[in-house]
Amino acid sequence: MLQNQSLRWSSPLLFNDLEECQFTPFTENQYLNAYSDYINILKECAEGHSRYDSRKFTDINQTIIQFMKLAIQRGTFDDDGLASSLLNMSTQFGPNFYREYINTALIRTFRILCVTGRYDNSLMWSYYANEHYGCVIELKQVYVDEPRLLRQGHIRYHENLEPLSNPIDMLLYGETKEVRDLMIKDVIFSKGQKWNHEEEYRFLFSETWGQITTTINMQTNEKNIKVADQPEDLFTDVSVPKESIKSITFGARTNSEDMEKILHVISEKNYEIDLYQMKLINGKLTRETLVFSE
Repeated sequence: MLQNQSLRWSSPLLFNDLEECQFTPFTENQYLNAYSDYINILKECAEGHSRYDSRKFTDINQTIIQFMKLAIQRGTFDDDGLASSLLNMSTQFGPNFYREYINTALIRTFRILCVTGRYDNSLMWSYYANEHYGCVIELKQVYVDEPRLLRQGHIRYHENLEPLSNPIDMLLYGETKEVRDLMIKDVIFSKGQKWNHEEEYRFLFSETWGQITTTINMQTNEKNIKVADQPEDLFTDVSVPKESIKSITFGARTNSEDMEKILHVISEKNYEIDLYQMKLINGKLTRETLVFSE
């Protein structure tokens, strides 16, 4: 990082937590209940007594409402038949399909940087700094040019997360920016409660999604998701402003050879960085300033 002045943002496929991005914002029952409400809302719009503005619905929903109106006028409207058809469709696009879609089509393109605000988190030193043989780098800024469609925020830790997104909104309005933003917070910016000690702040952007093709055979219920022209690498190196690197804290066990290598790069690249080291003093880890004589 110091040599190249860049940070590596990775796909969750490289993360140590295999459950990353596997949370779906709503359960199967919530989705099916939303579909029941969705059918009633469309019917009410067709009958002309709904509190919803159907002009804001997706084109397909507006088309369904027009067909409903015609059927109602002709006296051929069949509640049960319509509900059965739409419910059958709903089973194809439920939470499991959404998770499959993320894992097959999107997760490879996600680029995520995970940081924390504390230098003295003992568990973080154990996990990510090789049990104090590594170091902590303090940054003021994590990119030179803001990545396209950057999203960032604190992680929400949970056992059973109350979703921010609502399936009825997605069914009625499609994947609007508002719906997409909430679903991203639910899927990308949430983790299990067991990780809350990390106090993580996360940055996200996506490389090109390439070509994504989804087909569903409504007779056999067979689903097929194909992707093409996505990046081969599972990471992207993002440039960091040289002046944003504020300090380095060496671990209590960082060996002198590794420290010398880092100090050589600092000198060679003319960094102005504060240097510290964690030391075990009276049974307690303390950060002390490093002073080097000329």
